Amino acid sequence: MVGIRVNIIGAGNVATHLSKALFAAGVEIVSVYSRHFINARALSHQFGARAIDHLADLQDGVDLNIVTIKDDAIESVAKELNKTIPVVHTSGIQPIDVFKGFEAYGVLYPLQTFSKQRALDIAAIPFLIEANSIEFERWIIQFCQDNLSDESIKADSKKRSEIHLAAVFACNFTTQLMAESDKLLKSRTDLDLSILHPLIRETMEKTLELGPHTAMTGPAKRGDCATVEKHLSKLDDTELRSIYEMISKRISEQHGS
Repeated sequence: MVGIRVNIIGAGNVATHLSKALFAAGVEIVSVYSRHFINARALSHQFGARAIDHLADLQDGVDLNIVTIKDDAIESVAKELNKTIPVVHTSGIQPIDVFKGFEAYGVLYPLQTFSKQRALDIAAIPFLIEANSIEFERWIIQFCQDNLSDESIKADSKKRSEIHLAAVFACNFTTQLMAESDKLLKSRTDLDLSILHPLIRETMEKTLELGPHTAMTGPAKRGDCATVEKHLSKLDDTELRSIYEMISKRISEQHGS
């Protein structure tokens, strides 16, 4: 694909990473939209693109509109887009039908966690793809493989939503639990999460290598009720105590302790 021109709708984490990857691959970023003009300008100036804060000002004559905004805003934004221009969103949970009425529409969902502050190898990321027609599906797959990643996987809205649910457990919930660890350390010792970095790295690497069931260790897995009770007695936060109890019970049940 040569001479592809796109508009980027959104200027957050996903938009930042995808725009950089597309630009590096030779795709022309024509317009960058954000409700906050300063955000659109901060991203667009890296590509010589036009920054806009009104959807009516999006450039026509492009090959694709890429919608990278938060999930619950996609439907309202879709109503303001030119329906003759092919469009995709990057959401894991929103169905493809949010674009019903467009001539060509689909989903280009990167299965990864994005932060502006951290570089990523886009080529290593799997992209889940869905389209309203076989022809547009082929186009998106080719677009992805030419400019983003060879890991393009067909997944309808139902399958994608199930994968997204699993990803929240693996990524977001894991991150929140590490945040709770950091809070406990800072409030009760003179240490922070850095002391757990070797443990966290080994846990992640071992889990990926052996699988989560085999990699599991700890008091709940061992059936060490005395240690579990001691930990619970130290937790004044009732919500955190409930989380500890529920997860420990789940581990115990699944490992036969």
